[in-house]
Amino acid sequence: MKADLTRRSFDPLKHFSRVLMQQGRVQLDADWNEQAAILLHLVRRLAADVFPDGGGGSGFGITPLKTATVLFDDFAIGAGDFWVDGILCELEATPVDVVSLDATKSQIVVAAWTVDGMPFAAGQYLLVSGDVPAIAPPLEATGRITALTYGTATLTLDADLGPLANAKATNLRARRLVTYKSQPGGLPDSQRLVINKQYQIYLDVWERLVTSLEDDSIREVALNGPDTAARTQVVWQIRTLDITTGGRKPPPPVCMTAQALTAALRPAGTGLLQARTQPAQASTDPCTVSPDSLYRGPENQLYRVEVHAGRDAGIDPARTATFKWSRENGCVVLPILKLDNANGITTVRLGNLGRDDRFGLQPGDYVEIQDDRSLLANTIAPLLNVQSVDRTSMCVTLTGKAGVAVGADSSLHPLLRRWDHKAGNPSAGGLQIDLGAALIVGDVWLDLEDGVQVRFPRADAAAYRSGDFWLIPARVATGNVIWPTETELDAQGTVTVHPVAKAPDGVSHHYAPLAVATIIDGAVPNLNTCRPQHFLRL
Repeated sequence: MKADLTRRSFDPLKHFSRVLMQQGRVQLDADWNEQAAILLHLVRRLAADVFPDGGGGSGFGITPLKTATVLFDDFAIGAGDFWVDGILCELEATPVDVVSLDATKSQIVVAAWTVDGMPFAAGQYLLVSGDVPAIAPPLEATGRITALTYGTATLTLDADLGPLANAKATNLRARRLVTYKSQPGGLPDSQRLVINKQYQIYLDVWERLVTSLEDDSIREVALNGPDTAARTQVVWQIRTLDITTGGRKPPPPVCMTAQALTAALRPAGTGLLQARTQPAQASTDPCTVSPDSLYRGPENQLYRVEVHAGRDAGIDPARTATFKWSRENGCVVLPILKLDNANGITTVRLGNLGRDDRFGLQPGDYVEIQDDRSLLANTIAPLLNVQSVDRTSMCVTLTGKAGVAVGADSSLHPLLRRWDHKAGNPSAGGLQIDLGAALIVGDVWLDLEDGVQVRFPRADAAAYRSGDFWLIPARVATGNVIWPTETELDAQGTVTVHPVAKAPDGVSHHYAPLAVATIIDGAVPNLNTCRPQHFLRL
């Protein structure tokens, strides 16, 4: 969570049941956040016990997309709720009344224009249904919105509405139909379906941080500018895993278990991290303390070390993994108003330059251009370097070229995120920069700043996933970082303290199998459900 936090104090292994505020004490954001984390942990553990073995619920059923044209590379996602490892996933599809229907023009007039917080728009799928006394279930027609008129609330569809009109159906209603290719956040090209393949369809669930830059309604306008608390949001994506085997004829569909799916998507051997302050240099004078034996920063910080370009050690061991770090937990973000790419130079006009120098930009800083779509798709692009900052026009010139489709659409809340790593002398623990990010070098203590060091043990054989991160609180009062340690006792009785090699603090992804799709040339996908039947509400 890239928020302006002091630290993240919740530890499920401590089994705390609540946080008790004491009178006359200083209050910290960490205490309040830990109380929320304790309750959330309790609720999710309870839900996980109720819905074991891959989750369950009333929604997220996978069915063929029945439109006027044959679609082999898309399918419908049922509305409702679904629990994955105790995390609630929701997909709303509230029906709206259809005031009138014109089958000759394939048009309907709806009673409301904004449903589930979203207005109707071209390209959305709609399911139009109506009741006929002699027919059960209701008659239905599925199509996409091809044109719309706001003034009359008229939607034009590419669907045949004749059966509904001819049967004089009553209680006409329409609801949005979310599909695999039209799901929130878009779909990476690597996930598109192709013929003569078999896929495991699954639900990928995680949490993201939402600030007032991504959702301005969080901000209290009465404060005339400043933001307050951030939010965490459950994010889900329907994804596919190619499970095609050899042979001309696809094998019978076999659903993967939740455990097998997790093992395939998150293999063992995840990269670890150690953190410490640089050890003191030996001195012959017992009264002399080396100045580099402590954290030397002037302020308390929450360092964030995040994997930039990941690597699967089992598939591409030769690929170089990289990381980036921030002394502000990656929370230095600035809204982009306009972006221009030309001749290898990127120029962005920002909404502001930060509330002060600490949260601003300086030439030489590395930055990342992101938006809602790139964050959901976990798109990795080279980091750019700040060449100049014009504080009058609030334009920033960057060396390098941003991604073609990232940051240009203002509706996707584009932003510029600052990172704080710099190149150094590798022989002295300095960072090596590649495409704007620092190389992950195994079994070497690497310098961040002010005495803070990190180490990636056994990195050559480890797997790193883009977006995984570690948090390192550094404190002026102790001159140290807050990091767990372990002790070693040798045969001579000497005790040595080592920083623990920790798995990433996040991002935690949770998976649930939904269906197996066999794509046959010229036909809709053959879908076999994987969802626990005893949890479905019929």
